[in-house]
Amino acid sequence: MADMILTLEGQHFRRQYLLYIIEITNGDDYHYYIGQTGDHHYITARPAFRRLAGHLDDGGRSTENQVYRYLAEKVLGFSEAGDKSENFNEKTKQAVEDYLVHSTVRMHVYSLQEFPPDIEREAHLTNVRKVRLFEKIVIDLFRKHQKKIANKKLSRIPEGEECPYPEILGLIKDDFKIKS
Repeated sequence: MADMILTLEGQHFRRQYLLYIIEITNGDDYHYYIGQTGDHHYITARPAFRRLAGHLDDGGRSTENQVYRYLAEKVLGFSEAGDKSENFNEKTKQAVEDYLVHSTVRMHVYSLQEFPPDIEREAHLTNVRKVRLFEKIVIDLFRKHQKKIANKKLSRIPEGEECPYPEILGLIKDDFKIKS
C-alpha cells in the first residue's frame, strides 16, 4: 500500500477567478497568505493547486514562492532568504522543511467567477480588478483582526470602493470566525 496518496479532483484543474487563503498551523501558531487568480499580464486565471505549488517552491529565485520565503525569512529568521537573486541555502531549506513537517497547510479556495476561455482582454482585466479589490478587502480584514499575514503588500482599499463579492466575504468571516 502507498505511504501517501494525494488526490486532485477534476475541479482542481479548472481555470477560474478565485480568492484563496493559505493557512499554516504549527502548534498554536497560525500564519495566513491571501491570494487570488487572474493574471494582469496574460489572459489566464490559474487553478488553485498550481498557485499552492508555486507558493511552496524552494527555488530561491522564484517570484511565486511568497509563502516559502515568508516562512524562511519572517518565521524562522533567515534574513538572507529575502534576497530573490540568490537560491536558498541547504540550511534554510532544511529549516523550512522541518517547520512544514510539523505543520498543517490548508488552502481555502473561494470561487469568485468563471474564466471563459475565449474572454476578451478588456473583460479579463475588468475581472482581475474586481478580484484584486476583493483580495485587498480580505487582507485588510485579516490585518484588522491581528492575523499573522505572509503577504508583503498590504495595500489599502481605495476610498468609496464597495465589496464586489459580499456573500463570499460573509463565508470567509464565518470560516475564520471573524466578527465584523
